[in-house]
Amino acid sequence: MNAAIIGATGLVGQHLLQKLIDCGRYRHIWVLGRTPPALIHPSLVFTATRLNQLPLLTPPFAIDHSFCTLGTTIKQAGCQAAFVAVDQRGAIDFVTLCDAKYSAVVTALGADANSKVFYNRVKGETEVALQQWAHDGQKQLQCFQPSLLLGKRKQSRLAEDIGQTLLPLLAPFMFGQWAKYRPIHAVQVAEAIVHFSANIHTGSGSYATTIDNAAMLVLANANTCKPTQ
Repeated sequence: MNAAIIGATGLVGQHLLQKLIDCGRYRHIWVLGRTPPALIHPSLVFTATRLNQLPLLTPPFAIDHSFCTLGTTIKQAGCQAAFVAVDQRGAIDFVTLCDAKYSAVVTALGADANSKVFYNRVKGETEVALQQWAHDGQKQLQCFQPSLLLGKRKQSRLAEDIGQTLLPLLAPFMFGQWAKYRPIHAVQVAEAIVHFSANIHTGSGSYATTIDNAAMLVLANANTCKPTQ
C-alpha cells in the first residue's frame, strides 16, 4: 500500500510520520508541505507545495491511505479567512487530491458545524464536507478529535503553553462529563491514528466515523509505553 500525509512537520504530524514508517505497512509515503520533514527514509517521497497549489498537483502513485494533520490558530494565520484556508480548505483539498479509500483527518474536540464558536464551527464544517465526500465516493473516513495537545511545538502558542502547564495538574480530577477534556499527548494521537487505520472495516456501510478524545485516551491508557514528550 501507499500513503500520503500533510502536516508532517507539526506536533502530531511529526510523530505520525515516524509511526507510519515504523509500522511497515506502506511501500511509499507521499509527504506534502512547504518544507521537507526532518526524517529521511527510502519510502518517503516529498513534494514542496503551498496549500493553494494542492488542486494543481497529481499524486506520484495511487494513494491507499491519506493522513491530514493540518492545524493552525487564527493568531498564527493572521485572520479568520487565512485560518479557514488552512484548517478547512487545505484539509478538503488534500483529501480529495489523494482520493484514497481511507482517510484520517485530525480536527478538534468540540467540532460542530452549528457552533457559535468560530474555531469549532470551522472544524465542524470541515468534518461535514468530508463526510459527504466519503459517503458519495463510498470511502472510509475517520475524524480524530483531540483535546488540548501536549508536546513541544516548534512555534510557541501562548494559550496552549499555559494549558500544557495547568491542565495536566487538573486532569486527575476531571471525571464524568469533564473526562473527555483531559489533555492528550501528541504522540498518543499519532498512535491512535495508526491503530484505528489498521482496523478499518471496509464494506461496513459506515463511511465516516469520529474518534473522540475519550477513545484515544482509553487506547493510550491501555498502552504500557508512556510518552516521554
